[in-house]
Amino acid sequence: MKHLHRSRVLAFGLSGWMVCAFAVGSPVFAGAIQLWTEKPGAALQARGNLGLSLFSDMAEKLSPAVVNIRVLERVPVQPFGDFPWGQAPSTPGMPPSGQFRQKGEGSGFIVNKEGYILTNAHVIDGSDELQVGLADGRLFRGQVIGVDKITDVGLVKIKSTKPLPVLPLGSSEQLKIGEWVMAIGSPFGLQQSVTVGIVSAKGRSLGASPFDDFIQIDAPINPGNSGGPLINTRGEVVGINTMILAQGQGLGFSLPIDLVKRILPQLEEKGRVIRSWMGVVIQEITIDIQERFKLKDAQGAFIVQVVQNSPAAKAGIMEGDVIVEFNGQPLRNSRELPLKCAHAPAGKPIQITLIRKGKEINLTVVLEKAPDRG
Repeated sequence: MKHLHRSRVLAFGLSGWMVCAFAVGSPVFAGAIQLWTEKPGAALQARGNLGLSLFSDMAEKLSPAVVNIRVLERVPVQPFGDFPWGQAPSTPGMPPSGQFRQKGEGSGFIVNKEGYILTNAHVIDGSDELQVGLADGRLFRGQVIGVDKITDVGLVKIKSTKPLPVLPLGSSEQLKIGEWVMAIGSPFGLQQSVTVGIVSAKGRSLGASPFDDFIQIDAPINPGNSGGPLINTRGEVVGINTMILAQGQGLGFSLPIDLVKRILPQLEEKGRVIRSWMGVVIQEITIDIQERFKLKDAQGAFIVQVVQNSPAAKAGIMEGDVIVEFNGQPLRNSRELPLKCAHAPAGKPIQITLIRKGKEINLTVVLEKAPDRG
């Protein structure tokens, strides 16, 4: 796909991210947590029989809170020689210079009564103006509140004098493989399109960012579904539909809502996510590494390189070490290290356990604020 405003297409062949250098370091405010988990009434309850009525009821009750986002760009004013008004006449089919034309289109969903809307960062990035359309036909100008390009999360706000429909946020951690889910959005501009399917897998890493933890679904999503909600049978949002594979049939990927909820307070307050860094390059433990370093299993993160003068270097972490525990939590694989770092504050000591030459060693590392990378 050529346009970033639509569901991103990812082709295999990308090398995986191996730099574990970023972590969320900002405190989470109690008020913000309440803001983003607010539930407008009881969520839909799953029925014992997954019949047509369940999905039709969900579509009817939840679609009003799903929005269409049109990304507009301003047409530059172009001088036109001795034209009497100093400006070129409009080309047929194009808006006059200085006005707006549509640049892209995506989806989003309202998460609280104040008019905050979640979407993908790639949907709204670089926009001159946003037009937000509701299912009831109302149109609003959208204000970009925050963008985090690394996790591809965007936060938009609209102002309404009338009550707004809201989608409650659930838990992606509790989502099970094989569970039924529903996607709502605007594929190819076809607003309020509803598809259903199951969760095919969790914890997918596609090389998009160091924090890849996608939910894989077989519910059809297409360009324009980006930013729309993935909803469980209780009527709760469990993910943001984000990505498809160019060569895949029925392969869609959603950001887990638990990851999104952790960064929402910072997006709302600061407009961006402040992260910390440890300063190591990591990779998965292969059978060759396991045999060479005499490891009992393949769990943990293998240290390929330690950045000079980084928190890791100051803590005494060395190349060839295998970090197996971070802040009291075991690491099942290397991908978990940046995810766990993402929630550790900068400036506070973190206990880690590593394996070095067959021996278990405990160290203390103090994470530092990382340079802003979006």
